Amino acid sequence: MNQDKFSKAFSDKNRIKILKFLSEGPQNVSSVADRLNVEENLASHHLRVLAAIGFLKNAKKGREVFYKLNDIRFIALLKELKKNPVFKDILLKSLED
Repeated sequence: MNQDKFSKAFSDKNRIKILKFLSEGPQNVSSVADRLNVEENLASHHLRVLAAIGFLKNAKKGREVFYKLNDIRFIALLKELKKNPVFKDILLKSLED
């Protein structure tokens, strides 16, 4: 995974909030914008950034697009982080809680 893209994805607090919100289930742009209290075009931009690096999948239902987390991408990220001893220790500690 390209570290620059990864850093960009997590550099904005709204993107972190989106990931947390989508952990509750698929959502459309309107619901994401409402949750973040931002305009739909800004929510759409954040969703596109996250989707472009593979953290989100989307499905069109009629005229709406629903986004959901891409579990496979997150699993790959965790496996990659686990290769680094420092991150491995952090991951293991986080599982203890």
